[in-house]
Amino acid sequence: LLHGEQYIELFKPFPTSGTVTTKSEVVDVLDKGKGALVLLNVTTFDEEGEAICLNQSAIYLGGSGGFGGKRNSDKAKPLVNAPSRNPDASIQEKTGVTQAALYRLSGDYNPLHVDPAFAQMGGFSVPILHGLCSFGIACRHVLKQYANDDVTKFSAMKARFAKPVVPGQTIQTDMWRENNRIHIQCKVVENGNVVLSGGYVDLVNITQEVPDVNSLISKPSSSGLKSEALFQELKKRISSHPELVKKVKGIFQWNVTKNGKTLGQWVIDLKTGSGAVIEGISNSLKPDCTITVSDEDLIGLAAGKLNAQQLFMKGKLKVTGNIMLTVNLDKLFKEHSKM
Repeated sequence: LLHGEQYIELFKPFPTSGTVTTKSEVVDVLDKGKGALVLLNVTTFDEEGEAICLNQSAIYLGGSGGFGGKRNSDKAKPLVNAPSRNPDASIQEKTGVTQAALYRLSGDYNPLHVDPAFAQMGGFSVPILHGLCSFGIACRHVLKQYANDDVTKFSAMKARFAKPVVPGQTIQTDMWRENNRIHIQCKVVENGNVVLSGGYVDLVNITQEVPDVNSLISKPSSSGLKSEALFQELKKRISSHPELVKKVKGIFQWNVTKNGKTLGQWVIDLKTGSGAVIEGISNSLKPDCTITVSDEDLIGLAAGKLNAQQLFMKGKLKVTGNIMLTVNLDKLFKEHSKM
């Protein structure tokens, strides 16, 4: 028996007092060939009979397949693959060696997580961490990154348990934001194993804060350019505003100079997919417009202190390709010009 997938959706805040009622229902059984997948819905209600939350567990029963049943179900909460771009954010957290014993206090007393002999019977060399513990750690990372640790902004979460975590290992949660949905994938830093896949967390009432330009340029950069942090921030902005692709419809190659030498290059793709910011020159994306500007002038443009047209007339902003596309860049820098 393996816990394959988990989904949780919160309909309303949990009451601080009173009695709750939980009802379980097997909503489908799927034939996966070598095993069966049982879909179990668990709904919790308050004293007025209103649903508080829904949990759906996908339980895999090895050796129970081949009974001629269907392989898929419209009742299953689907997994969603993460975008193909690099993560927008990542957080690492080292688990404690007693993590499983601590999580056991939540009510899951399966000896697989604390008894070495039982773990070996299950095919593991040592006891493994509860999958739902890794699930909870990933959720906490998302709330920290995108909701300022405000649990009231949580709506739903789904993930597949791909491989186990051993207590004491480090969990890294990679995150991709697309509006109010945060795609997630978790891996163990020590061995690279993906432990949660196809996952996402849905949030409500979140906004993308735009940091002050001065706070951005104060951060150290590998290139020595102040504007490097600006491109990192634009990457976050584009990931949370995919609608910019339809508004701008262009690919821009940025060459950023310092003391007359090009020290940094970035591609801003606002033409394909949901958009992206790529450091360096892309071999697969042909720029529609190439812009060369100094580091200081780019920071001034982003802060709204300098005018692009005036810089162009003075020869400080060089543009080749489709120059008309630069007009649409205002949509990208608009929020930063307020800083």
